[in-house]
Amino acid sequence: MEFELFDRLHLFYILGYSLLFLFLYIGVAHSPQPKKVMRVISFVILLIKCGELFIKYKLIGEAWYQILPLHLCNITLIFAVFGSIFRFTPFLYATFFWSIGAIFALLTPEVRETFPHFFNISFFSTHFYIIFVAITEYKIFNLRPSWESWTGSFLGINIIAVGVYFINTVLGTNYLYINRKPSFSSPLDYFGDWPYYIIVVELTYIVLTLLLLFLFKKKDYKIKVNR
Repeated sequence: MEFELFDRLHLFYILGYSLLFLFLYIGVAHSPQPKKVMRVISFVILLIKCGELFIKYKLIGEAWYQILPLHLCNITLIFAVFGSIFRFTPFLYATFFWSIGAIFALLTPEVRETFPHFFNISFFSTHFYIIFVAITEYKIFNLRPSWESWTGSFLGINIIAVGVYFINTVLGTNYLYINRKPSFSSPLDYFGDWPYYIIVVELTYIVLTLLLLFLFKKKDYKIKVNR
């Protein structure tokens, strides 16, 4: 059985996983050792993702170069997991800005397996985890976005993209869809041919992340004024 975008099942998954991570957020917020709880949650998510890759490689037989974690959400997931486990602030700032990609992925999920299929659990839990980390780090651990962190995150994803471009060239893959448009129908179809759609994506990223930065900096300013 497969689900369709924005049908009742899709909305049910969004609601269900939202409630799960709301419960986890409350657990972190009320724990006497919130950093330890975050590490445990992050480690569980890491095991889930590794389990997905193991199944695809060993049981399904996908080639290793087809399952490398080099799409944006997988890269963000790596930063979120290890940023949370080791409390590495640059990774957490990157997660904060790149989490926008996870929101779009949840609205248009590539996974079609239904719950309780493991791929369903892996997809939704790892993507919701990215958003969970961004919110938790801001609300509980006082991670505050700044111009410096925005610049570092922007340069970071572009440096990674250049590296991924050469990896794609060698392996014949298309991670980050940076070498060519995806073979399936996507919003990139409306953004022109290569490399013009990349410019549109870059501009969209800049606008959305700057909006995110301004919204949260404005919120912090209001909090300071009210105090």
